[in-house]
Amino acid sequence: MPSFTVSCPHCQKAVSLQTSSLSNTVSCTHCSRAVLDSGPVEADSKNFAMLIQSPKPVVVTFWGNNCAPCQAFKPVVEQVAKQKKQYRFVRVNVNQHPDLAKRYRVRGVPTVLVFRKGRQQATLNTALRKPAFLQWLEEALD
Repeated sequence: MPSFTVSCPHCQKAVSLQTSSLSNTVSCTHCSRAVLDSGPVEADSKNFAMLIQSPKPVVVTFWGNNCAPCQAFKPVVEQVAKQKKQYRFVRVNVNQHPDLAKRYRVRGVPTVLVFRKGRQQATLNTALRKPAFLQWLEEALD
């Protein structure tokens, strides 16, 4: 089974995952808290392709360091991630990983892409308030 590494969203320590574990609740080996079910996981060029292969739909937010709309949208995504356990949430910093932004044709931030088993299903090119984001997700994954 292929494995890859992500940073725990709680303790920021590296956690090794198997691709077969993407549909399960996985606990951090350091802090014992949920790694994938508690909020967006930071993705990089090494783990992105594996993360989007999840059997659960994957919601990827591309964001930038100096982007005010991104900062306003961040808590919305975090709240929705805690509410919608049937999805996986991933974040990509375009300043640190411009190769991923280029590969997925991200022209501005924030941009949200939705994947099902590695295939892109939907794109959102703006920040939304929580009710509108929830509605967009439901429609995108319908």
